[in-house]
Amino acid sequence: MALVDVEVDVSGHVARVALNRPEQRNAVSRAMLAELVSALGDLAAQPDLRVVVLSGNGTDFCAGADVAELDAARTGPGAVDYGEAFEEALRAVATHPVPVIGRIHGAALGAGCQLAVVCDLAVAADDARLGIPSARLGVLVPFEIVQRLVVAVGPKRAGDILLTGRAVTGTEAAAWGLVNEAVPPAELTSRIDEVARAIAGSAPMSVRGSKRGIAIALEHLSLDRSTESHRTADFDMMAAQALASEDLTEGLRAFRERRRPEFRGR
Repeated sequence: MALVDVEVDVSGHVARVALNRPEQRNAVSRAMLAELVSALGDLAAQPDLRVVVLSGNGTDFCAGADVAELDAARTGPGAVDYGEAFEEALRAVATHPVPVIGRIHGAALGAGCQLAVVCDLAVAADDARLGIPSARLGVLVPFEIVQRLVVAVGPKRAGDILLTGRAVTGTEAAAWGLVNEAVPPAELTSRIDEVARAIAGSAPMSVRGSKRGIAIALEHLSLDRSTESHRTADFDMMAAQALASEDLTEGLRAFRERRRPEFRGR
């Protein structure tokens, strides 16, 4: 696949994958998601690879979903396809055979915050902004995303993020465990390079095995919707209702018009 919305550079044992829609603040489109999955799949087949750095070109890591595509996908099978494409991209990061380090700067909102959560490690600029503003748009993020967030930061802080829709700074995100650490923006690149070199210089079998072991531990903490769908049936119904709601229409319109939405609960 020819890559346009994602850039890949491999140097030695380190691959750098950059989201490449800077004019759209790296908002994720279906094309970008497909390219990200393809790029990570190709890198997984490289036996000498030891670490991946995931970043965003321009001023932001990723400012969220492509709002136009989200709006268009609200009805019919498109809504399912869009959600599945994003979940496939998150799984491609989470299950990649080598560690993925998130380089977080500027806005990491919505989809960007979710990408940061699934990275094995993440270093943020202290003035970065991370959050999932679904409550301010009127959409309900998929259960898997809620589950990952609760595991990452605990139920109270997950509630702070999801119920208020507010963004936290890189410094606050580090204190919460949403990222590993926060550094001044001028030091972000050098710190990411330092972490990448430390992993690349470690024993590959140990690193790959440790990543898999952490994943297995998390699997035992998590609910598998493919085998326990009855436990999330009410949540899934609420998500479908939110996707078709007047409130989401208002939230998307307010986002475009840069004003505060007026939600009516229907």
